[in-house]
Amino acid sequence: MRFGVLGSVRAWTAGGDPVALGARQRALLAVLLARSGRIVPADLIAELIWAGAQPADPAATLHSQVSRLRRALPGVRLETEAPGYLLRTGPDEVDADRFDRLVEAASGADPARRATLLEEALGLWRGPAYAEVADTDIARIEAIRLAEARLHATEQWHRALLETGQAARSLPRLEAFVAEHPLRETARDLLMRTLAALGRQADALEGYRFYTRMLAEELGLEPSTAIRATQLSILRQEAIPETVTGVPPLGRLQTVYLSVPGDRKIAVASLGDGPPVIALLGWVSAIDVVASGRDPRSSLLQRLVGSCTVTIFDRYGTGLSRGPVTDFGLDAAVAELHAVASRAGGPVHLLAMSEAGPIAVAFAAAHPELVGRLVFVGTYADGPATFRRPDLNAALVAMVRSHWGMGSKLFADLYRPGATDAAARHLAEVLRDSADRDVAADYLAEAYHVDTSALLPRITRPALVLHYRGDRVIPFDGGLQLATGLPDARLVALDGRFHLVDAADLDRVVGLIVDFLTG
Repeated sequence: MRFGVLGSVRAWTAGGDPVALGARQRALLAVLLARSGRIVPADLIAELIWAGAQPADPAATLHSQVSRLRRALPGVRLETEAPGYLLRTGPDEVDADRFDRLVEAASGADPARRATLLEEALGLWRGPAYAEVADTDIARIEAIRLAEARLHATEQWHRALLETGQAARSLPRLEAFVAEHPLRETARDLLMRTLAALGRQADALEGYRFYTRMLAEELGLEPSTAIRATQLSILRQEAIPETVTGVPPLGRLQTVYLSVPGDRKIAVASLGDGPPVIALLGWVSAIDVVASGRDPRSSLLQRLVGSCTVTIFDRYGTGLSRGPVTDFGLDAAVAELHAVASRAGGPVHLLAMSEAGPIAVAFAAAHPELVGRLVFVGTYADGPATFRRPDLNAALVAMVRSHWGMGSKLFADLYRPGATDAAARHLAEVLRDSADRDVAADYLAEAYHVDTSALLPRITRPALVLHYRGDRVIPFDGGLQLATGLPDARLVALDGRFHLVDAADLDRVVGLIVDFLTG
């Protein structure tokens, strides 16, 4: 048998004939293929297939559906293994597995071979992965992973074509890809390089100007160091470098893993030169997403790397620190920060953003010997006093938990009011790439409830508080709490409805932070 998930979920006989499957059989097959080689509990399968419309006897009905699927797919290795079922597939039976193997083989090949392998891999796609069920819990995580892998493979295919002198062949499809994904910087950079290779430098520079405006208006970000280097080389009519000199780009963040209490490991990365600063990124984060420049905090961190040694880390369960989280509380967060600060070997400055304010406050109160100065950007100390609508808070947590796609889209709209669909989709993807829905929901619930206001008078270290007056994610009241409760604090109110630092304000904000930390 052969199975297809790179498009509609399908099955074919060894001879290539399609197998007719009913809607329930296709849904069941999707669940099993998404977790191929692993036992899927029967109750989970029933929940995924029937959701809120469970049959009277789910176990018996599921057993009947499994029997029908076995009859429809003679020879399929669909085994009953307590507490559920397991589907075994061979190395060439599932198109997604073949796609992954081709992409992996391409990563170590020369440009010509890489182009051939990636073209074959991309040719396996018939549409969105798990098309009929991609928006349900049946295969959402795997569908998202495959979709991102497809985008990355497409970019690498165009890079290979450019490296093998096939810029003219690449250009039409690359232009269409960039038009569909206007905020993917790797693709934009490749398009600039391809246009320049074809002698169209003016078009490459105009595309860069358009991208810069869109990035600032839609996401509040600046172009990364890497794409700015491409633009500068085109302006100077020089060979475009593959590496960037000067201020190191965030892509050079080097990740290590630290052990923290509770038999956990967290990912930590540092970059830059100057005063040591630990940046607490807030609710959920992913070091690799930050490094790619896609995160709304990336531009601020990139600027600071030019003046400071910046360290970031993914809280346990998020980003590169994935694992089963059993404690979402403040003490666990402080323990993680303690491990990171201790590794630095001396007092460090803290930059707390978004929902990270209470963590910085609690840590500074408990470990004053490890803290130099504190910077708070768009954050707070007292959750209940800041988020005054318990009903709304609960609804947001429930939305994240039940429908991470919709929940992350809603938060994206709050981060950048009035953003286009492309920008909202970009921010939603950043949030989803940073944490699974249950982890995100539980960390969000804790952020709403935590209260460290009683600790503020104990913190004698100087503090700088920056907050947008019209912030819709964390109201301005959060900044006022910190500014009035800390013994030595300066409040700078920023004009705008943004949550994180907007590109137009980067010069001012970075200047304030660097002067404060080095003064």
